[in-house]
Amino acid sequence: MNETLSLETSSDRSPVTKALRLLAHVARRKEAVTLADLSRTLGLPKPTAYRLAAALEATGFLERELIGRRYRIGSTFEEIALSALRHGAGHGARRVLMDQLAQRIGARINLVVMKAGCVAFVEWVESTTPLRVGIDPATPMPVHCTASGKLLLAFAAAEVRREVLRAAPFSALTPHSITSARALERELERIRARGWSEDDQELLLGVNCLAVPITNRAGEVVAGLAAMAPVASLPLAELRGFIPQMREVASRIACDVAGHVRTGNQKRRPRNRDPRVGIDQGRRRSASK
Repeated sequence: MNETLSLETSSDRSPVTKALRLLAHVARRKEAVTLADLSRTLGLPKPTAYRLAAALEATGFLERELIGRRYRIGSTFEEIALSALRHGAGHGARRVLMDQLAQRIGARINLVVMKAGCVAFVEWVESTTPLRVGIDPATPMPVHCTASGKLLLAFAAAEVRREVLRAAPFSALTPHSITSARALERELERIRARGWSEDDQELLLGVNCLAVPITNRAGEVVAGLAAMAPVASLPLAELRGFIPQMREVASRIACDVAGHVRTGNQKRRPRNRDPRVGIDQGRRRSASK
């Protein structure tokens, strides 16, 4: 059953269905949406569209731009979508795929999305090797110096990229970090051309990372699958050799991710903060939040 289609074509005119249709429309759009567009596209009188949008804004499901007054997805909806992705029906099968990939590569495997201009962890599997990368999953990761962040930003809506670039200069977490808007823009162009992203000790000295996209049914990049490892145990040149295997797993995960999240619904600028990361010999953690 195509639940998305049934929602759009439903003859149910209850306020709940109208609100859900409005919310779904905003969620599917890469750009922020005007009230006029909501009214016209959904066939709602402007006062009705305004009342519904205002109610959704009051509860955090929608946010409205300060300039332009356009609507976009709010933090409450983002949290629900992230939770659904973490605990949905596909969680078990996805976890098996990530475990197998971690063992094959000898790296930490992360499934991430972009939330509020930062990288947010959906799920992760620690490396089985003695030398591992320890990351606090609750810490928002910057987009300008992480493989996943640059990947998601490269394929995000143009307005999201412009908003991030306006936040330059970026914090230099290592001597390899990109700090200027021009350099980051060039890097994003390279990522779009080749279809994957890498972090060559840009986030943390001694650690490299490579990320490939996860797409929805429309071919839009909605998440990233990343492999992260210490340079001492897995140099970047060797890590690149696993791109085909990573793409295969990303493709198999895609059907579970499709429709749950988008990369282009962020409003806030990224926070240039130093994430609490490091290399450690700690015990194996395999948990999802």
